[in-house]
Amino acid sequence: MKLQHVFPVLSLLLITLAPRASAQFGKLDVQADSLNFEQEEHVVTASGNVRLRKGNQSLSADVVTYNTVTEQAHAKGNVVFTNGNQVWEGDELHYNFITQQGSFPQLSFESAPFQGTAESAVQISPVHTRMQHVTVTTCEDIESPEFAMTAKNVDLYEESIVVLRHPVFRFHGVPVFYLPRLTLDPEREPTHIDVIPGYNSRDGATLITRYHQFPRPNLRSTSRVDYRTERGFAFGQEFVWFDEEKRPDVTEISAYFALDDRPYRNDSEEEALRAQGIDLDEERYRLNFLHRKQLTERDNLYIKASYWSDPRIVRDFFRDDYRQEPVPETRATYSTFGDWWNVDIEVSRQLNESDFDAFNRLPEARFVVPRLRLGESDFLYESETRGGFLQRTFSDFNQANGSEDYETLRAHTEHMFFLPTRQMGWLNVVPRAGISATYYGDTVSEETTVTQVSTVNTNNVILTSLETNTVQVAQSAELRVAPEIGVETSFKAFGLVHNNATGLGRGLRHVVEPFANYTFRPEPNVEPENLYQFDSIDQLDESHFIGLGVRNKWQTKRMLPNGRHRVHDLVNLNLTTSYDLRSEADRNLGDFVADLELSFVEWMTLRWEAEYNPDESLLEEMQTEIRLRDPDTLNSLTLNQRYRDERDHTLQLTYDLNPKGRMGLTGYTRYELEDDGFEEQQILFRIETECVGYGIGGKWIKGDLYSNGTREEDDYEIWFQFWLRAFPNSILGTGGVE
Repeated sequence: MKLQHVFPVLSLLLITLAPRASAQFGKLDVQADSLNFEQEEHVVTASGNVRLRKGNQSLSADVVTYNTVTEQAHAKGNVVFTNGNQVWEGDELHYNFITQQGSFPQLSFESAPFQGTAESAVQISPVHTRMQHVTVTTCEDIESPEFAMTAKNVDLYEESIVVLRHPVFRFHGVPVFYLPRLTLDPEREPTHIDVIPGYNSRDGATLITRYHQFPRPNLRSTSRVDYRTERGFAFGQEFVWFDEEKRPDVTEISAYFALDDRPYRNDSEEEALRAQGIDLDEERYRLNFLHRKQLTERDNLYIKASYWSDPRIVRDFFRDDYRQEPVPETRATYSTFGDWWNVDIEVSRQLNESDFDAFNRLPEARFVVPRLRLGESDFLYESETRGGFLQRTFSDFNQANGSEDYETLRAHTEHMFFLPTRQMGWLNVVPRAGISATYYGDTVSEETTVTQVSTVNTNNVILTSLETNTVQVAQSAELRVAPEIGVETSFKAFGLVHNNATGLGRGLRHVVEPFANYTFRPEPNVEPENLYQFDSIDQLDESHFIGLGVRNKWQTKRMLPNGRHRVHDLVNLNLTTSYDLRSEADRNLGDFVADLELSFVEWMTLRWEAEYNPDESLLEEMQTEIRLRDPDTLNSLTLNQRYRDERDHTLQLTYDLNPKGRMGLTGYTRYELEDDGFEEQQILFRIETECVGYGIGGKWIKGDLYSNGTREEDDYEIWFQFWLRAFPNSILGTGGVE
């Protein structure tokens, strides 16, 4: 629940005054239709369109009685009192212009998007006003609003800081949430509360709460208290420090602790997970740290650390986070750049080394020179140099199944020179030559031993067999050197198909760009099987091939609002393949790859990619996306298709219908075409009234398949949620846990 404004009202509707009686008593000006002064009692009675003014204080009412000595005023009927930026409206007011204290029974106030009422208000001092039994709403119907917030006492200070004591949030008069205290400060970000009661097939009935506040201008605090009937209580706390002037700078610290009474769904899940080496305790937690800072215009620092109690904590309690980061990451990176170079230094280490495989840099530095011209010559040059101590570690489970950790010191440098030329005025020819060198502090070789094994069967016959065992043996340091030469050629041609105006634009032009890229790298002196494997650098091997392709565009011209024309790509089609020139290669002709993008109309785009293996006449991968989107209503419909041979073939339909209207439908459906059928579905139907939005929806996820062939139970959620239209990011709802 997010409250972004404070009250009372910020502006006053001034009453137009006709010619009438006026008088001045000291610094007080009085205007009214009629004035009656009782000199002995020092009392002035003003009637009809009364207006009193003293400094930045003003009072208007139907009738005002004023003591010229004590400056005590009593106003009745259509009372409007202004004191600086504070404005009060009601039927009656008692106020002293000297002490600046008074009382205001039965008042109303308004400050967009809020309006409300209070039974009484007392100005305790010039800078402090207290209201009692206050009702605040964002709805126009203040008498019976759909949403309201009530508080026993509200303190208003001169700085427009509002403190609500014991506020209760109500929908249709029904209390849904309570706080002992809520502070609203216009100079800071708003305090707000998210309350999500609901039901989940895995967790049972749930109550997820988040309390967001800003203790300091650049500090956000989020506290969580969650309860799940099938699991128990969980608690979380997050602090975020940020810099409004330097947006990239941020520091985040968060912790989440769950007292999980049921870490495994059932005995089958426990058996399957334990078979994978995943043991879950009842005390589960996640710790995160993030620090991102721009030190100077060219220097940046990024630090991130994550530690999980077990491999499933994030999947069980933060499913969306798990999809983004299924493995905890810990690293620190410093980066800087100059006019012609980039440098970064990274340290990374897996803190959960017993649960996850990891590639650790302890540390690794990298120096990159992007392609640049060498002086006044025609030559271009680029390079990359990196070095560090690298480590590959395996989880306890994988180590128990034969995997062994390894590490080495590695220093790698690669340099490439280019000479762009144009032949015959139209053919681009770019020869290149370069070399890479990599030092390994440790290398490896495989040794195979054959052992004769004799056994005696039940008939006392001796049986003899041979047992083969292959092991990796550490070897000494090596320097691998790999030279490379190559040449790239391309040319561009175009033809005008027509120059007529059509519904797609004016004219049609075809642009075609064939290209070829030849590469030769002899077999390096150290082959990949003799190196510890970390990344693509260690896979460097002999290479002799030519890459072939053609880029196609069909273009038209479309008019801009200013009357000018711009070139618009109707069709982009890129076709590529390669041919391995080595006679001993397993296959010479590489995969055919096609990349197509169509954009005929503003409201529809199509993207298609495919990879075809001609050697086996096999479609290996294909992805398609068709997107329909109305630029005016923002209605959208997207169909995604993904095919990967022998892995999956899925369709996903995503829709958002009438997002700008009072009634809409949002959701997605994912379907596996080969075996699994429906995998995941979500739908939300929403309807909005004058001040409140309501939604009802559901989500279903098919259970994962374990390594032992069993499948976990399906997960489903159902929810009902509602939100204030004035604050669309605040949610009170059912089921939408994350």
